[in-house]
Amino acid sequence: MLKLICTAILAVINLISFSQKPLQGKTLLAIFAHPDDESTVGPVLAKYAAEGADIYIVVATDGRYGVNTHSTIPAGDTLAAVRYKEMYCAAEKLGVHSPIMIGTHDQLNMREGKVGETLKRIRDTVIYLFNTINPDVVITWGGAAWTMHPDHQLVGDIVTDIFASRQWPKHPKLYYPEIPTGTLPAEGPNFVTVDQSYLTVAISLSSEDLSKAKMAWSCHQSQYIPSDIEYMRKAVWHGDKPISYFRPFVSTGKMQYSLFDDGAGKK
Repeated sequence: MLKLICTAILAVINLISFSQKPLQGKTLLAIFAHPDDESTVGPVLAKYAAEGADIYIVVATDGRYGVNTHSTIPAGDTLAAVRYKEMYCAAEKLGVHSPIMIGTHDQLNMREGKVGETLKRIRDTVIYLFNTINPDVVITWGGAAWTMHPDHQLVGDIVTDIFASRQWPKHPKLYYPEIPTGTLPAEGPNFVTVDQSYLTVAISLSSEDLSKAKMAWSCHQSQYIPSDIEYMRKAVWHGDKPISYFRPFVSTGKMQYSLFDDGAGKK
């Protein structure tokens, strides 16, 4: 009888272990400027969601000024409402939590003369999310942010400033998605790239990751036609073994007393 009980217990333990996903209990917070910005890391979000991580996407603006020639939707509240629905669709296809929409206007309300209020609203929201979601990993725009869009750059700067402002409970890691210099086709797209020596995180992607990401990207019909999506997808994630590259926000944690030494110099 004892042997049977032990065998049953081991079977249950093995079943639990088998069903446990590798990233269960981990949390990733991705913070971007516009609905559709998440497409730049879509395959990675889909990959980690499938591996059990809790993925949250935060979008600073409502995309109301993102008018495109293929779409007949005018700028303003109507387009903002459409882009909200598109963002929820994309999150569902990626297998992540429903998006957190901060709801400011494109250009961070500069047209309305309220940029200061808007930056504070974004900052307060991000601080709140750092405290409540308590992420293990944070992703945001860095540097030129692929397209040098000022919304991208300002949102990335806010997130970076908040990240560096204190020691957060889980000591999360911060990463910026980047494209290695020399990897884009000669005919474009005209994205800003980063020397590969700075891109010390390389995430291998599966065909399933790319398929989910493409379905999510296709939700943003007000912004892209299928040929645009396929063109950019092949430009960024190409070859037999596609990879997403990230540049980490790095601090060695070691004090140095000159801009030129490695920490050995004296104060």
